[in-house]
Amino acid sequence: MRLNGHRVTIRPMVRGDLDAMMEWRPFADPLYQAFDFPRRNKAETVRWFEWRSRDPSRRLYTVEDEARRVIGSLTLREINGTQSARLGITLGADFVSQGFGTEALALFLDYYFETMGFEEMVLDVAATNLRAVRTYEALGFRYIGQHYRLATHPSFDVVRRDPRYHHLKRFFRRRGSLHEVLFYDLALSREDWRARKAGEAMSESG
Repeated sequence: MRLNGHRVTIRPMVRGDLDAMMEWRPFADPLYQAFDFPRRNKAETVRWFEWRSRDPSRRLYTVEDEARRVIGSLTLREINGTQSARLGITLGADFVSQGFGTEALALFLDYYFETMGFEEMVLDVAATNLRAVRTYEALGFRYIGQHYRLATHPSFDVVRRDPRYHHLKRFFRRRGSLHEVLFYDLALSREDWRARKAGEAMSESG
């Protein structure tokens, strides 16, 4: 499997990709630091990859750019036959806000629905991650619920307290001595994806 887009390529993840991912610089903006590639040593990272690779309920993919640099990863977990799977996507800090994520997802969604034959894709996203929320909305994902998680990562505390992120305070709530952050549950069906693609084709032809 190798999916070739205009600027990105998606293929199964291999062990050698881990070296590139470990070299991604951390996000400077606290708003996105909770989504950094985990800071593990090489042995721990390899064990993580081998464990995930053996799990039949998961699939791991790598996103490359035109220069064949490893710029991101796509994961499926909680695979339920061909009914549904839960999406995860990560881009390195140097590759965000350039349209790579949207292109990679659109490319992968075609493969997911038409080749793999899934009926629905689900995901969850932190409400504070406005950039990701906008991307999912633009691709046609619909809201199916929401839930709170403990805001344990130190960056959430910065976002909650820093005046620059005052507009995001509404996504946090206190629970005893702890704080929680809101996550949205989103879904996209094969029928909705096909309808969206058909609408785009009509717009282009018109």
